[in-house]
Formats: sequence, structure tokens, C-alpha cells
Amino acid sequence: MKSKICLLLIFAFFSNNIFSQSFFDDSLRIKRMFHDVSILASDSLQGRYGGTIYEVKAAEYIENELDKVEIASLPGFYDYRQEFVIDIRKDSTNEFVDVKSNNILGFIDNNAPYTIVIGAHYDHVGVSSKKTNDRINNGADDNASGTAVVLEMGRFLKAGNFTKYNYILAFWGSEEQGLLGSNHFCSSNDYPFEKIAFYMNFDMVGRLGWKKNQLDVFGMGSTSVWDSIITETKYGDYNLKKIAGAMDASDHTCFYKNKTPYIYFTSGLPPEYHTPLDEVNLINPEGMLLILNFAEDIISRLDGSKPKYREISAQEMAKAYWYFIGQFFSK
Repeated sequence: MKSKICLLLIFAFFSNNIFSQSFFDDSLRIKRMFHDVSILASDSLQGRYGGTIYEVKAAEYIENELDKVEIASLPGFYDYRQEFVIDIRKDSTNEFVDVKSNNILGFIDNNAPYTIVIGAHYDHVGVSSKKTNDRINNGADDNASGTAVVLEMGRFLKAGNFTKYNYILAFWGSEEQGLLGSNHFCSSNDYPFEKIAFYMNFDMVGRLGWKKNQLDVFGMGSTSVWDSIITETKYGDYNLKKIAGAMDASDHTCFYKNKTPYIYFTSGLPPEYHTPLDEVNLINPEGMLLILNFAEDIISRLDGSKPKYREISAQEMAKAYWYFIGQFFSK
């Protein structure tokens, strides 16, 4: 009888242990992220345009992945969705209609005083109006790649790593229509800003290596903490381009406007940006792992406190603006 009880206890332990010893081997992390990108950037999701059933299907996939590893919803929420209303153009007419979009928010509670918000937008620009053979803007790099990195980081953090902070895993809806999802979160008061340590943004992180072996890191000027932690100019085989500010073109924007430090990773703006050519076959999953490891390394060096916000000078913001514009027109 005792032996049966022991066996049952052992079985229960391993049944409840979601993460095996090898779960975070590099090869498995690469495989999971590439799978996430492949699903989110598939033709069946028709470009994940905000407010459409295809954005909903992408949201359902993300929710399922969070649920698999038992990540909780935001305190006070009965599920992962933070709903908001947007206007979209009805069919090919000029008429606009109100539709629902959603942020997907997961929460990892370590009973810490401060929370890091880790985010990526999961929507894209839908189907092109141009009459070509392939009209679907799949958005593998923009931003299935960032979504996959946040999902994988969520799995790692849920396994009990880096417990000095709590974590909100934020998957923003309707970013492409004007940062609508992140703006809604920032204005909603559903989570108090005084508890947010900083925001970490992943937007287009799937093409590392296409441009001079360079990883761009924006927001370096938003707190002096980044200067002391990110001292190197290379990470792995890649050069780090450290930029003080950032153009108001991604989901870091509303956090900075609320005097919250941020750090924003991107592998740049390749020629396939916002075209049907942004496909899974161009994704560099090994590069995604490098960016993920870099971001996790930054969190591991922090002490659990809230980095002090620093206003970025107008001159540095102008440099960031022209750097972004230069990429856009050099595609």
C-alpha cells in the first residue's frame, strides 16, 4: 500500500512539473519560436489585421500558449483579454465601423514590489489591395517574431527564473492602426504605473544579420541604468547599435510618455517590410534566440528596484527619428 502511495506521489509531482530539465535547451527554444512564427504568419491568418476575425484567431493561439504553461491573467481579469474598440474601414468603401480588438495580457506574480512589462504587437496589416499573386501580408518579422520571443520569455520566467520582479506579458492588438492596443493599456489604469519598473519592447526581431550584423537597441537614454548594464558594444557575433531615443512608432511610446523607462529591440527595417514578402522563410530563428538571451541577461543583472526615469533630450530624439527615417528610405 505504501509503495502505491509513493508511486502516486511521484507521478503527481512529474505531472505537475510543466518544465522538464531539457525544456530550455537552445535547440528547443529555437524550435518553439520558429513554430510560433510559422503559425502566426501563416496564410490562414490573412495578415492578422486589427479588429478582424484573423486578429482574434492569432489572439486565441497566444492565449492557448499562455494557458499551456499556466500563466495567469492580469489581476482583476477573468481571462487574458483586455478589450477595446477601434474604427476600421468597411470592405472597400469609405465607411468606418466600430469593432473590437484585444490586448492579450499574462501575469507572473513573484510577490515582488515592481513589475516589468514585456511586450510585442501581434497584429499586422492584413491583405494588400494590389492585385498580385500573393496579396497576404503575413508579417513574419513584423511582428510574429516579437510575439514569439515574448511567448518564449514568458515560458522561461514562469519556470521560476528572475523572481525579483513580477511580469506582465503584453501582446498588443491593433498596433498598425496607430499603437491602439498599448495606448489603451496605458490609459486604462488596469495596472498602476507606479508599480511598473520599465517596459521591454520587441518589434521586428526576426531578421538579425540582414543589415551589417547589427542589433538596434532603442531607449538607452530613458534611464541611466542601461548605461551601466549594457556596457559592451557587441553581443555574440553581432554589433549593438545603442540609440538614446526612439521614434514614436512602436509600443514603447505611451510608456515613455508616462515617465516609464523602456528598452526596445529590433533587427531593423528590411526591404520586405509591410509587403507580402515578409515570409517565414526569411526568419533567422538563431538570431531570435540571441536577442532573447540578451534581453534575459539584462533582466538577470537588475536588483529588483525601479530604474529612475530620465528624459531624453530633443537632440537625441531627433537623432533617433532620422536614424529610423534613414532606414525606411534606404530599403
